[in-house]
Amino acid sequence: MADDALVPFVFEGAAVRGACVRMDGAARDALGSHDYPPALARVLAELVAASTLLAASLKFSGSLIVQLAGGGPVRLAVVECDHTLKLRATAQWDAAAVGELGPDATLADLAGPGDARLAITLDPEDGPLYQGIVALEAGSVAMLLEHYLASSEQLASRMALAVRDGRVGGLLVQRLPGAGEADAAPWDEASRAIDALDPAALVDGGPVDVLTRAFPGRDLRVFKARAPLFACRCSAARVEQALRIAGRDEVEAALADDGEVRVTCEYCGRRYTFTPNQARALFDAPAT
Repeated sequence: MADDALVPFVFEGAAVRGACVRMDGAARDALGSHDYPPALARVLAELVAASTLLAASLKFSGSLIVQLAGGGPVRLAVVECDHTLKLRATAQWDAAAVGELGPDATLADLAGPGDARLAITLDPEDGPLYQGIVALEAGSVAMLLEHYLASSEQLASRMALAVRDGRVGGLLVQRLPGAGEADAAPWDEASRAIDALDPAALVDGGPVDVLTRAFPGRDLRVFKARAPLFACRCSAARVEQALRIAGRDEVEAALADDGEVRVTCEYCGRRYTFTPNQARALFDAPAT
């Protein structure tokens, strides 16, 4: 089993589904453009794994976006994963404030007190946005997202996440809508399995190994593995459009300061540079 793989599964004969993911390379590539402090790197890796597990069940072509915004040590954190499991992530933080929290800081610690919020947005390519807000209470990323799924999606869910030495793994189980009394026992079994699971198991083997350990004796239907992949959607055309939206005055101010316009993608670190002639031409030619 490859290090980057997501394996969907269902309990045979019961209304329980889930997915297990291992994504060492994809998470490393998604976070590699910044030197994140240890606590932030761990939480971002957990959010990357969780977002991938959630995006795997999207019923539309589009993206799932998890965004933390506020005025705490981490001002912004964004993880985006689409229906094909292409993902990217970025964050903005106060290095001194994050450093004071220590390496074991939770997502709520990083967000800080006040008006910080965690929003989960479903963004179909052809359809309206849907956004849910997660209460930033003390607890793990997995617990926060379990609460979101139960309250916003009406899906009883359990999630386990692990990050260790650059390895990232996660397991999600859900009780399907319409489940009856006959499905209570399988769901209780799945929930107990999450509680009993050693987090180290999520990063010590591939997804099928994890499922074998987590549900011994359970008849599972395991589906074809899917490959999570870091992929940034930045492009010269997108940057040019962003500069047009920023306006001629802001572009001229950048030219006056630096003699050129430089734009760096926050997700992948790619730098786009425009000479004065190239920058001014954006406002003289029709947008494409």
